[in-house]
Amino acid sequence: MPVDQITLTAATRASLTTQQSLAASTAKHSQNLSTGKKISRVTDDAVAFYAARALSERSSDLGAVKDSVGQGISTINAAQVGADSVNALVGQLKGLATAALASSDATERASLASQYNQTLSQVDSLVKDASYGGVNLLSSSSSSLTVSFGASTGDSLSVSPQDLSASSLGLSAVAADGSSFSTSTLTALDNAAKTVSSAASNLGANVSALSIRAEAAQNQANIATAGAANLTEANLNEEGASLLAAQTRSQLARAGQSVSQQQQSALLTLFK
Repeated sequence: MPVDQITLTAATRASLTTQQSLAASTAKHSQNLSTGKKISRVTDDAVAFYAARALSERSSDLGAVKDSVGQGISTINAAQVGADSVNALVGQLKGLATAALASSDATERASLASQYNQTLSQVDSLVKDASYGGVNLLSSSSSSLTVSFGASTGDSLSVSPQDLSASSLGLSAVAADGSSFSTSTLTALDNAAKTVSSAASNLGANVSALSIRAEAAQNQANIATAGAANLTEANLNEEGASLLAAQTRSQLARAGQSVSQQQQSALLTLFK
């Protein structure tokens, strides 16, 4: 045996092995406490790591769906506000027409006709202002709104535009002197009000449907996020207790090794 070769006793080897294991455990628990995760690398637990990643990606996808649905809701809300405003104007038009039919004064009827025509011109202006993100659901010239709920084909909601322009509602300007006011004017306004109310109702139903899908997407995203967290996040109380235990055991192991070495030194002095 070479003179410089050191032979360790079985007890010393066991003590060193224990200390190495405790040092690794201490480092692991310290890392978990600092990162807040018990699994931060694939080498920690491959199955849990990839399962958590899949859940996180699922949560991200659902978040994108919720954002898309939110934009769809905003588009419909813009149209719904426009429809409500058009409905209010139709109410004003009916009031003006009713007043004109009840009046026998030519000057008053002409004044009411002027107000009627000015108010009517605002209908098309409101329809133009109902656009959001380049989509106007109150204009026939606009494209349909399609809100996708995921990658699956057909998993979407399509909302077609409903033309609420004055001409589409069957409304037209009256003669400047008010002579063209008639019961037919009131009938046309009643029909226009029904059309606008129906359009607003349809828009409201679509908003409700999209709101339900948005809430469902958010809830599912929260569940996926929580699932990923359960797989990877550390229990800080448990990690703290485990770290303290590992540190204490490490100190005791070093103390035990020191005592063992002192005993061996004392035994060697007997052979001097």
